[in-house]
Amino acid sequence: MRIDEIVLRFVTPKMVAPFANRWQRMERWTKLIVEIRSDGLSGWGECTAMESPFYHYETIETAWHIIERHLAPLLVGSDVDGPEDMLNRFRDVAGHVETIAALEVALHDLLARRDGVALAVRIGGAIRPVKASATIGVTGSVADLLAAARRAEDGGYHRIKVKIKPGWDVEPLSALRTELPHMPVLADANGAYGPEDLDHLAGFDRFGLMLLEQPMAAHNWKAYAALQSRLDTTVCLDESIHTMEDVDDLLERRAARAVNIKVGRVGGLIRARAIHDRLAAEGIGCFTGAKFETGIGRWTNIALATLPGMTYPSDVAESARYFAPDITTLPVELTGRGLVAPLDAPGLGTEPDPVQLTRVTTRILRIGD
Repeated sequence: MRIDEIVLRFVTPKMVAPFANRWQRMERWTKLIVEIRSDGLSGWGECTAMESPFYHYETIETAWHIIERHLAPLLVGSDVDGPEDMLNRFRDVAGHVETIAALEVALHDLLARRDGVALAVRIGGAIRPVKASATIGVTGSVADLLAAARRAEDGGYHRIKVKIKPGWDVEPLSALRTELPHMPVLADANGAYGPEDLDHLAGFDRFGLMLLEQPMAAHNWKAYAALQSRLDTTVCLDESIHTMEDVDDLLERRAARAVNIKVGRVGGLIRARAIHDRLAAEGIGCFTGAKFETGIGRWTNIALATLPGMTYPSDVAESARYFAPDITTLPVELTGRGLVAPLDAPGLGTEPDPVQLTRVTTRILRIGD
């Protein structure tokens, strides 16, 4: 397949509400959307890098630069056999996995559209419903948290993910257990704690959590092994898992019993599928994670969430919780109580709405023909 053109766009769709994690509060969120064009067809990918380098060193600005200066020249005007060939061309690139993933996903989507198959089917999943989770950021008060949690419960979501950090953990988690005792809760710290907090974290069994996600820094394997050995609650790793070598460390040290698989963090769908397969073979539960994506990234995540080893509800909530309107012609909507499903159509099954895409685009670059 000859790559005719790559188009980069910064888009800033309107957020439904501000969102806060341990690092910052976002009232606007600019995303990098990648389009690959070949023979009259387009494939779409979304870079999961953020505007700030807190979750990961990559940002949308570094991703734009790396694609423009280093990755696009390896693709545009040449014949690319598929995503594996693309990754081989990038083999000497050190890091920049979220950037590479955006291009890899766009090529998967392009090939799926060409071949008339859904992206989920192309990567080994299926057109089937998957259980969705609703994410709640650091709110202004426990009352606000409980109100958001009740809305998620009313929507039928199969769990809620709650962002926590030192000083915002015991009170909100206790309130959730008291007011919503039957709602499965994942507490996500994004590495906010350290080994000095082991005794504190070891007391989290009292909250009856479904999962405790990434409480400490990424590769502190010794501390994670110590924590999991002291908890009945399943520890889930996110930022710790980038490569298969990281999975090896998890297994060798028994550092956790679940993994959040993010397409961008691991470098694309091929690597995400490989990590999924290894975890499934080892009996480690997993789910598809997200980073406040538009419909492009959200439909990609849903495709990954249909893989058979995704044993926990995934971060694939409906678009209306995030952007209003979304940029795709078909936003993600619930297909049942707390359920979403891939579109039974080629590729992602949808594409950006031209009018909305133009309205929210703040920068555009065309590389190639």
